[in-house]
Amino acid sequence: MHRIRTTSLLPVAIALACAGAAAWAQDPPPQSPPSEDPASQATDVDDTLSSETPAPEADATDDTALPTAPRWTGTASVAAVAASGTRDLDDAGSRFGLALRGRGEWRQSGWRALGEIAFGSERLAYDAAPWLRQAWLSHASGPVEWRVGRQILSWGRADRLNPTDNLAPRNLRGLVADIDEDRMGLDSASVRLQLGDRVNATVLHAPRMRATVLPDGIASIPATFGARRVADQVSDQNTQALRVDYAGNALDASISIVDGPSVNPAFVDALPPGIAPHAIQPGVRIIGADFSAALGDRWGLRGEFASTTFDGRAPAGLGDFRYAVFGVERHIDGGWLALAQWVHRRAERDSAALPSLASALNRAVWFQTEARSDAVYLGLNRAQFEGALSGNVGVLQTLDDRGRAWFANVAWRIDDHWNLLARWQHFSGPMESNLGALRRDSLLLLELRGTWGASR
Repeated sequence: MHRIRTTSLLPVAIALACAGAAAWAQDPPPQSPPSEDPASQATDVDDTLSSETPAPEADATDDTALPTAPRWTGTASVAAVAASGTRDLDDAGSRFGLALRGRGEWRQSGWRALGEIAFGSERLAYDAAPWLRQAWLSHASGPVEWRVGRQILSWGRADRLNPTDNLAPRNLRGLVADIDEDRMGLDSASVRLQLGDRVNATVLHAPRMRATVLPDGIASIPATFGARRVADQVSDQNTQALRVDYAGNALDASISIVDGPSVNPAFVDALPPGIAPHAIQPGVRIIGADFSAALGDRWGLRGEFASTTFDGRAPAGLGDFRYAVFGVERHIDGGWLALAQWVHRRAERDSAALPSLASALNRAVWFQTEARSDAVYLGLNRAQFEGALSGNVGVLQTLDDRGRAWFANVAWRIDDHWNLLARWQHFSGPMESNLGALRRDSLLLLELRGTWGASR
């Protein structure tokens, strides 16, 4: 196991707390209205500390409203799911199953508590992730808000491809209709400090990091030596993160750093040869930045960048890498958003390294099949509540190895309780390319979901 750097962010947190308290004492910031920046509205977030895109049944309540009287809201949903296959890269046949979800939230004054659960049939691979997705408690007082518990964190302002999103492990086996519903919560404690009217800083500590659940058939990407599940892996090394956000009238931006075990597993060749490689979570330090800017009422820009450095020697076949996304968007009448993004990856790999089974696996999982790759993503989105039809469709085209991926997530609101959701993804390209290696992950999924809510 790679040794994790133990650089502490505690002195930074103390300094930010002192600065925030001083700024609050001199000039308490007024409660600002919701942003009218179209670029910032394009990214639907839960809140600053945990910005998961709400599922269709989620209660979209304004976080700035903190009632003095207790308030409770809750939703429950049941869904019937039909899928053309699995996400296990196994060419399996169709799957049918049921799923249950629940979400409850309580608020009083500056206190807030939230819990979310998800159950599903084994054939839908819900059992590969914990059934408790979120369970946390927070309190806001003056310039400081703290939160502790299991929370889903989603960082980044680009669309679908987010280099700075490195604190949310995923269940890549789960047959879910919404791409954000395969996220798993991170057990952590965080503090957000308001530093004036437009700037806030978040410090986070997680004692353990759960790894992303890879498909059962991941081993069949470079070679065939039998399916081997990489699930329920949790590193006992701690993770520390710092993010500083700026929110302006026409510009939102942030810088961040994450230090700890990676959410992506990496493989190590076993001895003696012939035994399946075993998985680890290598230590990484990731420095990132993102922004979204409005250029008038119709046009906008958004982008992300992350530089990842491995702690010590990189796993077989991998190297320190840079990952950037830059996009131009245009708002269209009817709630539609058209988007074009350029995607760039560059890895500093050791060209003299000997090929091995672990290196082939790692390059497939970490998208380093090519040391340098460029791609273009074209998308069309429509936000929830803009009409009966919402969702997004897009295509990712690599420029160097002819790989292509089509994506679609669409929701149709039948009435106040029922929604029909559809997910489609299709990969093509040479088998040795990043996207071609995922051809067996092509999938069509339909879900009929009924949702009911209550509040008091």
